[in-house]
Amino acid sequence: MQRRSFLALVVATVILVAGAIAAVETGDRHVSVASAGERALPKLAPKLGDLAWLRLTRGTMNANFSLVGGHWVVVEKGNYPAAEAKVRQLLLALSDLTMMEPKTRLPELYPRLEVDDPSKGKATQVTIQDRTGQVVGEVIVGKRRADRLGTDKDGVYIRRPDEAQVWLARGSPDVSGDLASWLDRHIVDIPAARIRSMVLNPANGGVLVVSRAKADAKFAVDNAPGDAKFKADTAIAEPAGALAGLDLIDVKPAADQPVPDTGVTTAAYTTFDGLTVRLRLWEAGGSDWLAIEASGTGAAAAEAKKLNETVQRWRYEIPSYKAKPLRTRLADLIEPPKGS
Repeated sequence: MQRRSFLALVVATVILVAGAIAAVETGDRHVSVASAGERALPKLAPKLGDLAWLRLTRGTMNANFSLVGGHWVVVEKGNYPAAEAKVRQLLLALSDLTMMEPKTRLPELYPRLEVDDPSKGKATQVTIQDRTGQVVGEVIVGKRRADRLGTDKDGVYIRRPDEAQVWLARGSPDVSGDLASWLDRHIVDIPAARIRSMVLNPANGGVLVVSRAKADAKFAVDNAPGDAKFKADTAIAEPAGALAGLDLIDVKPAADQPVPDTGVTTAAYTTFDGLTVRLRLWEAGGSDWLAIEASGTGAAAAEAKKLNETVQRWRYEIPSYKAKPLRTRLADLIEPPKGS
């Protein structure tokens, strides 16, 4: 009996020592109460209608989202509107994130699953707060594991910041992208079919006026030289599409990106129903920046007012292929002499 008792004591001691060593190695001071099948953020779902703040931290990126007037805005961009659908989709995905299989507890293995320190640039830490400022969810989101069996069970490795245990969770919250990717990219959408006239004044000089009398007519250059031989009609009409589906690359408050005194291209677009959109375009840091204002008569007055409420506070970085037509000159539309 004494020998059996002694052996049992030795086994128990070994187990306790091993557990202590594991706790020291992982830096864990408590045993995780999480279990398979549990929601990763159990407090989030009941609070989805009472949220006020969302933060994504990865590397040098800190993206803070605040709920203002029922809409999510990006704090670092002067409270510019966020990509609403993307933010809401993320919150829903996080609320449904379910822990399926425990993985490692060893910090030295975290980088493999991209759940280590978010400041290193692989993992993304997500923090969600309600209107009282209370944290209702916090998790480190790591490497994705795609569903390879067609069971609609994409997974992702996660870790709660105050726990050593890493889990494979069911779900696929999208926390990717830089700060600009979380912006509402839409600026304005005025199709070419609405445009009656364009007055383009490139920074290097030479005002170009292009217009048409009816929506089904071709654009023509006003006051063109009598001997000018113009390029195809599509070339003359190309600037009319500059405001169709115009999306931003980046945005800044007007105070942070003032319009310069020189090197500015101006343009004015007028529609058949009385809306006029005035643009100022310039280059800064190798990028094209745009300021917009609108005016309107008749039915277009309300549209102009709404557009100004949206755009006047901001300066937009736009794609070069959208900026180029705004800089069109008369010489760009005329066929060069033969042999030149």
